[in-house]
Amino acid sequence: MKTDQLRQTYLDFFKSKAHRAYSSDSLVPHDDPSLLFTGAGMNQFKPYFLGLKKDVARATSCQKCLRTADLDRVGKTAYHHSFFEMLGNFSFGDYFKEEAIAFAWEFVTKALNFPKEKLWVSVYQEDDEAFAIWRDKIGVPEVRIVRMGAEDNFWPSNAPKDGPNGPCGPCSEIYVGEIPGKGVEIWNLVFTQFDRQSDGSLVPLPQKNIDTGMGLERVSAVMQGVDSNFDTDNFVRLRAELKKLLKEGSNDRSRENAVMDHIRAVVFSIADGALPSNEGRGYVIRKIIRLGADHLMKAGALEPGSFSKLVPAVVSIYGHVYPEIADRQKTITGILENEEKSFLEILRTRVPALTEEFRSGKNPAELAFRYYDTFGVPVETIAACAESVGIKYSKEEFEKLLEEQRQRSRDSSKIAGEIFGNKGIFELIEGLPNTEFLGYTGMAGDGKVLRVVRGQTAVDALKEGEEGLVFFDKSPFYAESGGQIGDTGFFEGCGAKARVEDVQWIEKCAAHKVFVEKGTLKANMPMKMTVHEDRRGDVAKNHTATHLLHSALRKVLGDHVKQSGSLVAKDYLRFDFTHFKAVDAAQLAEVESLVNGEVKKDVKLDKRVLSKERAMKEGAMAFFGEKYGDEVRVVTIGDFSKELCGGTHLDSTGQIGLFKIVSESSIQAGVRRLEAVTGRWAEDYVKARENEVEEMAKLFGAKNDAGDVLRRTKEIRAKVDGLKGILEGRTLESLRRGYEAALAKAPETGGARVLKMVSRDATPDLFQKVFSHLKGQKTPFVALWQCGAEGKVTFAVGATDELVKKGFNAGKVVKEMAAVVGGNGGGRPDFAVGGGKDASKAAEALAKGESLALEVMR
Repeated sequence: MKTDQLRQTYLDFFKSKAHRAYSSDSLVPHDDPSLLFTGAGMNQFKPYFLGLKKDVARATSCQKCLRTADLDRVGKTAYHHSFFEMLGNFSFGDYFKEEAIAFAWEFVTKALNFPKEKLWVSVYQEDDEAFAIWRDKIGVPEVRIVRMGAEDNFWPSNAPKDGPNGPCGPCSEIYVGEIPGKGVEIWNLVFTQFDRQSDGSLVPLPQKNIDTGMGLERVSAVMQGVDSNFDTDNFVRLRAELKKLLKEGSNDRSRENAVMDHIRAVVFSIADGALPSNEGRGYVIRKIIRLGADHLMKAGALEPGSFSKLVPAVVSIYGHVYPEIADRQKTITGILENEEKSFLEILRTRVPALTEEFRSGKNPAELAFRYYDTFGVPVETIAACAESVGIKYSKEEFEKLLEEQRQRSRDSSKIAGEIFGNKGIFELIEGLPNTEFLGYTGMAGDGKVLRVVRGQTAVDALKEGEEGLVFFDKSPFYAESGGQIGDTGFFEGCGAKARVEDVQWIEKCAAHKVFVEKGTLKANMPMKMTVHEDRRGDVAKNHTATHLLHSALRKVLGDHVKQSGSLVAKDYLRFDFTHFKAVDAAQLAEVESLVNGEVKKDVKLDKRVLSKERAMKEGAMAFFGEKYGDEVRVVTIGDFSKELCGGTHLDSTGQIGLFKIVSESSIQAGVRRLEAVTGRWAEDYVKARENEVEEMAKLFGAKNDAGDVLRRTKEIRAKVDGLKGILEGRTLESLRRGYEAALAKAPETGGARVLKMVSRDATPDLFQKVFSHLKGQKTPFVALWQCGAEGKVTFAVGATDELVKKGFNAGKVVKEMAAVVGGNGGGRPDFAVGGGKDASKAAEALAKGESLALEVMR
């Protein structure tokens, strides 16, 4: 059975058992900032597991997952992956052990046709109930039911002894293997039935849940009769494309396996918005990219930097199931290309730096780990650097540091600790209905107080002068979502009045952050609610303009532009989007013109609720990071823009008034940021710029218009450049005379001289010009210069050709000098520049340079 067929067979089977099939959630969790990545199918169902949402009792999904605690094992084993697909079926207080076990057995023996005699099962050693179900209800012989300890058959692993506290339960696993105790685990059934307490006791949960996980790749391998996941049909196709990038005869299967795993991981992660950076999930993605690129080179790549060439193959294999990777193929490819270039530069620069640091006497194991963990230098490369300078480092100490880092990673991604980590905030809305939003049709409305909260606790009342959260059955206040900030305003009734300072969603309940100005707030009080109209209007201008901006960018820069984040505030908008280079002034002007063109047309906005399927067929674009239900709100602006959006908008584009871009910048590799203003804020911005031109005109004695100010500015700049040239010439001549005199007096060692000079106001460029002049001297010499400003110290080192031939290297010397002052440097063997921030050690650094020069001279 092919992988695609297996995936669909599983989902169809559980749909036939009254399970609602869910699409895979994003690899970047939307509602849980404590999780770096989605690591299990259960993640998106957190509110159901907690019993806070009850509209669905049974669910099934095929979830994209990423786990990165053991990246070094990927490719070396038959089944280990960082990225994988997890099939799962879930029950939220509905069926429990007997039905879950029966469903599983029916699926593997009938839908997949596994012979019963080639299957065995495991249960938790104390779970007599599951044992009896397998034996008495399903008919599995006792000899094919194996009891295992809490480390293997409890979720989380060994939770009764080690924790964490919270929901947990025993597991039962299905194995393919003729001999009980040996074989391949294909399915894990978790019976979540206990709430672990701080004292280690297991208290029965009021709602018992089922959470299962079946690795798609692993089951595919068993179904297809191959020994490794990496030999299943999808990997066979991917390997065929990989082979085209390798030299003829290359056959390093473990590295090829790692390359195939890592390219899948980064393609899916970047498509879901996890972009490479130096921290958090971005750091993890960057590390996987570098590992993949390195494995590819060592597997026999025809040329470095070929990792990104595998993106089309991944899209071809998986794009029909996960269309987001096809939609963002160009973006993903561009980001990988940039990351590979950066990695190759690291290999070019950091490897020589590590070699030098190994010579410095620092702890080599700590150096090895730092270069591996911080810069992504591969372990084999680190070992080669150490060997090249005759250094041996403790592999045991390196592995200890590495294991400590792995443990930190595991601790930070423990599913159990994090999946229920926000339980407290969900308890605030337990039993509450979804808040009905009234704000699409007006700025005011009537609502009833359902619950008041102070701190993290529901209370009977909020009194005058107190702050807290208030939940209503209905509200005209928009809760922050989709980048749009929450509304402010006030509500009053029953002798009480409160100021609304912010509104946030907790699931589908709007939490109104309030300050009670008068009276007492209690549940069941009816309230008249009023939104600050001017503020909402300004926000709506920016939100509608954001939609226009998104479409304009795609028209000017290309269809690869996708939203990567946004902020819609009252005074400005911020829009992050995928693009690989700065947007130049002409392009910005064209984007701005397109948006203002739509403003001038005063186009009416069409806002409709459609099925998600119909909306996507009509070409509606989804904003990044949003989670959409079966029905969606579509905001259409003529034939210019069509977006899925739940935010508040204008009635027509003319209400924007004016749109003005105020800045464009880079926020990370492949992602740009635009900030803009609209309406009165745009008018204020333009007026402020006009005032600045007027002030400049006064300063320069120009007419009060931009053209004349520009002309006068150019004239003044030309004069300044002329004066700088004259000053530099005089300074250069003065330095030449001073250095010639100093060089003549410098003592000789081995027929050469060392010149040390400090010129605080000079620059390395001037030093180089002086050095070029001095090289005409008959006596070979090394010149060591120091300058500095604002606490920094800069060095320049020059050496004549005779000394370079003897082995002097200015680049290496300046690097060691810079290290003394806490910096770095480098350059050619005959001239190099470096520096650092610790100016107090400048004299020590000069002495270090002199010592290194004298070693060569002797």
